[in-house]
Amino acid sequence: MWLPFIEQLSIKNHIILVDLPGHGNTNVLPGANTMSKMAVALDELFDNLHVNQVKFVGHSMGGYVALAYAALFPEKTAGICLLNSTPEADTEARKELRQHGIAVAQKNYKAMISMSVANLFSVELRGKLKEEISYTKKEALKTPVAGYVACQNGMALRSDNKMLWKQARFKKWMILGAQDTLISAEQMREKFNGFDVEISVLPGGHMLNIENFDAVLALLLDF
Repeated sequence: MWLPFIEQLSIKNHIILVDLPGHGNTNVLPGANTMSKMAVALDELFDNLHVNQVKFVGHSMGGYVALAYAALFPEKTAGICLLNSTPEADTEARKELRQHGIAVAQKNYKAMISMSVANLFSVELRGKLKEEISYTKKEALKTPVAGYVACQNGMALRSDNKMLWKQARFKKWMILGAQDTLISAEQMREKFNGFDVEISVLPGGHMLNIENFDAVLALLLDF
C-alpha cells in the first residue's frame, strides 16, 4: 500500500516498509498478534538495520502498533502519524464486531473480505474507484485467515493510549477521513483539541491512501 508514496518520501527520508506479523512474507506470531508483540518484533528489525530512532506512519492497525512501540520504546520514537487510526482502545461493540468478522472469515473468507474492504471506502467514491477496490480485495486475500484472526484478536486486546497521545513529546499528527465510518474525525478533534496534536481531515473514508492520495502525500511530506 505504501509503494506509490516511496518515490517522493524517499527523497529526504530513509524509508522502511514493513510486512507486519500475519501479513505478506511475515509469519503469524504465536497466540494473538498483540500490538505489543508486534512492536517488539519491529524493534528487533530496527536493531538489525542499526536504526536508533524512527518516525512512524501507521494506517489503521499500523497506527496501533506504532503507539504500542512508543509506549515500550519512547526514546526511539521521533514521531507518529496516525492515518485513519486512533489512540483509543476498542469499544465493547467493536470487539463484538471483530468476533463476528472472525466467525464469518472462518466460514467464507473471500466473501468476508469482499464485503469488508468495500465498506472501508466512502460511499461517494466507491463508484469511481472500482478498479482500486478490486485490487485492494486481491491484496487483502493474500493475508492468510490465520493472520486475519490473530490480528483481529490482537486489536481487540490493545491498550487505550489516549494519555500517551496527549502527553508524549514526539511529533504527533492525525490524518482522518471525513467520511470514515470506523473513526469519527469530529470526535477525534474534540478529544484532542488543545493538545500538541496536528489533526488534518480530508474527504474520504478509511482508505485515504487510495481515496485522497495526493493530499495524503503532501501531508506526509510535511510530517
